[in-house]
Amino acid sequence: MKTHRTIAELLEVIPDAALIMNRSSELVLVNSMLVSMFGYQQRRELIGNKLDILLPAAVHMMHEKHVAAFFSRAENRPMGKGFEFLGRRKDESMIHVEIMLSHVEFDGEPFAIAFVRDSTSNKLTEDKIRRELEQERVLALTDHLTGLANRRAFVEELERDIELLRTQERQFAVCFIDLDDFKIINDTYGHEIGDEVLQQVAHVVKAGCRASDLVARVGGDEFATIHAGATLEDAMHVLERVRKMLVQEFAEHHWPVTLSMGVCHCGDANLSYDVASILRVADKAMYEAKQQGKNQIKIARVSAD
Repeated sequence: MKTHRTIAELLEVIPDAALIMNRSSELVLVNSMLVSMFGYQQRRELIGNKLDILLPAAVHMMHEKHVAAFFSRAENRPMGKGFEFLGRRKDESMIHVEIMLSHVEFDGEPFAIAFVRDSTSNKLTEDKIRRELEQERVLALTDHLTGLANRRAFVEELERDIELLRTQERQFAVCFIDLDDFKIINDTYGHEIGDEVLQQVAHVVKAGCRASDLVARVGGDEFATIHAGATLEDAMHVLERVRKMLVQEFAEHHWPVTLSMGVCHCGDANLSYDVASILRVADKAMYEAKQQGKNQIKIARVSAD
């Protein structure tokens, strides 16, 4: 390039890292900012090398096709238009970079000029914000005392299961669990002990259920479970295990409480299920268990009416 020195001087006054490469992906010129960004000491370490020296090995083959397409289409790509990739530094560490890519012609030959910005800090900030948002979302769906899903999460999962029953005929069961005479714990031992009881109940119910089951605290001393894909027999097997584990837990701590459980099984894809009707049926079954002596499980189904 006859204008090599002039272009090299221009690259040095540009406030971004910059490079020029030919259609064979060979680096023709680089400025000192780019040399420093990628952890090199001298321009000569890069000049004459393929652009691959600045890229992870995994993308070399794909990038070669991109370069060929860039020269054939003669399309420019401005900064901020989503052209981002991982850059490989001399020490093999990776940085996130954003580039502006343009066609230029010197002495009748086509070249590509790229202005490169290190977006690693932006990427880290974005990742941090994403993690914080996800954490906030999880907290919004979590009961602060027990760590179980809260009522909002329970309802959202129930809505999903209703849709899966309608579209894929995947059955499920819902159970309400109410602690009988829990008020005695708070009145006798205080709310701090009451909270410990609720936390232990949550632990026992979670341990007794399947890994795929959702366990939620939906009220003060009310818990609920969703057993996706479960037949009524499957759900009853799990819930009877939970009931026995809780009874044993209450006896070991001499807690003067029992439990009542109401189960609503949903397996008919032709029925028009909704959250309100399922909760109403499970709640009614739970109160029947309470009225008929407590410490038992009652079964109910949504009617076709």
